Amino acid sequence: MTNQELAHAIVKNLGGETNIANLTNCITRLRIDVKSRNNVDLEAIKQLDGVLSVIDQGTIQIVLGPGKVTKVANEIHESTTINVDVEDDDEFDVAADTKASYKAKQTSSIQQLFRHIGNIFVPIVPGLVASGLMLGIANLITNLANPDAGILDPAVLESDWYLLLEAIGNLLFGALGVFVGINTAREFGGTMVLGGIAGLLINAPVLDDIGSLNLFGLNLEISSGLGGLLGVIVAAYLFVRIEKFIRKRVADSLDLILTPLITVMVGSIITIVVIQPIAGVLTSGITWFLVDIMMESGGIIGGYILSATFLPLVTVGMHQGLVPVHLELIDQFGSTTLLPILAMAGGGQVGAMIAIYIKAKNQRLKNTVASVLPVGFLGIGEPLIYGVSLPLGRPFITACLGGGFGGAFLSLFQVGAITVGPSGAVLIPLIADNQYLLYAIGLIISYAGGFILTYLFGYKEEMVRKLYGDNTDQPKKKETKQKEASAPKQQEETHIASPLSGDIRPLNELNDEVFATEAVGKGVAIHPTEGKLYAPVDGTVTTVFPTGHAIGITSENGAEILLHIGLDTVEINDNVFELYVAKDDKVEKGQLLCTFDIDAIIDKGYDVTSPIVITNSDAFETIEPVNEMYVKAGSKLLTVK
Repeated sequence: MTNQELAHAIVKNLGGETNIANLTNCITRLRIDVKSRNNVDLEAIKQLDGVLSVIDQGTIQIVLGPGKVTKVANEIHESTTINVDVEDDDEFDVAADTKASYKAKQTSSIQQLFRHIGNIFVPIVPGLVASGLMLGIANLITNLANPDAGILDPAVLESDWYLLLEAIGNLLFGALGVFVGINTAREFGGTMVLGGIAGLLINAPVLDDIGSLNLFGLNLEISSGLGGLLGVIVAAYLFVRIEKFIRKRVADSLDLILTPLITVMVGSIITIVVIQPIAGVLTSGITWFLVDIMMESGGIIGGYILSATFLPLVTVGMHQGLVPVHLELIDQFGSTTLLPILAMAGGGQVGAMIAIYIKAKNQRLKNTVASVLPVGFLGIGEPLIYGVSLPLGRPFITACLGGGFGGAFLSLFQVGAITVGPSGAVLIPLIADNQYLLYAIGLIISYAGGFILTYLFGYKEEMVRKLYGDNTDQPKKKETKQKEASAPKQQEETHIASPLSGDIRPLNELNDEVFATEAVGKGVAIHPTEGKLYAPVDGTVTTVFPTGHAIGITSENGAEILLHIGLDTVEINDNVFELYVAKDDKVEKGQLLCTFDIDAIIDKGYDVTSPIVITNSDAFETIEPVNEMYVKAGSKLLTVK
């Protein structure tokens, strides 16, 4: 049966599309909830060519195997009105592919740190925007009530409504440390309220009242707010580490009493004595470098460099580390002059898009530009970067250089923003000290800079042909190796290394019928002792499930290896898995593919035992696991012949 015929037959035997309440797919199977069982024929589905197994455990699971399950899910999605959450392998998506490729390269410790910082602050951004806009409105009322303006009665500034507006606008900024502490604890798998206490501690007014603390014979100068949000993040992370350490060592009956008590007591002492002073020095150093050196001493050159180099930082995820810097500047000076300068980088991208649209002959490219340009004006730059300029190459560079001119202009006037979050034209209402016009002029300069440099030097039609191929109507799909992989060399013995460290368990012991019956292939399972997944062979990444819980790799000798972290972990939506590879990446044996939080998986009630299977087992004569009870990542796990 073709995938289309199989999809049609599955839907028919499930009682038709009107009987399907919910349909999702993971890396090996379709998961279906039906409205009524009366018209469902599971026996007929089991007999369909291509169906490996059918499991009925409330939710119906139809096992099709890696690769095929996505294609069949796509066919169901395209030929019915059923909303299927699938990863479309056949659709050419330049933006998604480019973004995934760059994200997959963010594997250094520094890049991972910035990614964690992004996860901490992104949930707070809507509140920052709302609070900033309210303060912006209050600011506008203040200006209009100025006696020199003569537009509003100055008495409005004493009204209850104005005072309430200003107070609500300041609420989040006054409690920002608490939210940052809570999000930090959640990001690293700790108790959120303890993270909130860490945030409260950093900003506790009593620290100012005490001033000097005598501890172990030392007089420590302490103060409220020392270390800023950087101190909050480090303190909350420390609380998480202490909490996990204590929890593993106390009896369950005493956990609720001792774990939080010891965490707060020990964590607070270390925070006041060690973290606050060090974080205070670091925060002051960062502020000194960006404000005093780059923007004040550097002048227009500093502004140009900051703006022109910002988007390269975005592509490697390092821009997330600037969010606490902006907020620290707002706390110290009332506004961040850094944000408007960096926002000019997006303006350069907008100008580059206009130049490309004018010069491009390829209609598909023009359509792409036309679709992403409006959001670019609103300060949402990712579709422009990952969808057009970065895949083309040179326009990304000219756009960055062009945006630098807007940053240079704004640096002359020290234009600031009263909150973080928006960019582009949307940032205009949030500009401090009524410098709206100057910011708008800076945007226009950045548009012009990106347009001129891209029009003159950044675009050639050959770039488009390289990306889309000679056929201007159809994009060129990525070249993928034909599955010579499926025709392994005869009688060649290959060792597959263990991707995990942990206890080895046979598949038939798993509480998952699909893996236990070897429906998708032979192999073994590992109960991991470390949350790191490594490549077991040299090969190509053929499948990466969006959640990060499952990765498929085809080895050089044709073994199709499925690495599945835990059982039913496709249902986990939190930041438990951290991917470092993308589909079609070439990997080497021992390369880090993914990290995962073992404790978080277990705490959510999932089995962390991880099947490692050869999904094209029929192509091999023998698949033999090592005769060991424990295996270390990188050592031999399977021998295939």
